[in-house]
Amino acid sequence: MEKELKQHIAENLRKYRVLRGFTQEYIADYLGKKDYTAYSRYEQGRSNLKMDDAIKLSELYDVPIQELVNGTPRIKPKHYNGTSQNGKAFSVSVALDGSIETLEQQLSRLKRLNILIEHGEI
Repeated sequence: MEKELKQHIAENLRKYRVLRGFTQEYIADYLGKKDYTAYSRYEQGRSNLKMDDAIKLSELYDVPIQELVNGTPRIKPKHYNGTSQNGKAFSVSVALDGSIETLEQQLSRLKRLNILIEHGEI
């Protein structure tokens, strides 16, 4: 069981880092590590995540520690409220789960929306 949990934590750490667009080097520096390999071992499941590092990472990713280690990483939807060129108000919400398919779907959706805004249809 410990090995499975360690691997799950390792996968979560990698997913949160990638979803937020951080490098291993950035995270290692943020945690005060001498080089990225110390952090890399967390993502490989070769080292146990230290509580101090878990706290710092949960603050960086803005998620509870419990979600960081046991949850399924997701970027919470971001909302953008704005006004189009013709003065009409609009709101956009994007949800990502780390999969390429979802990313491509959301990008396609945003491109279509952008076209509608450019043509004054929104």
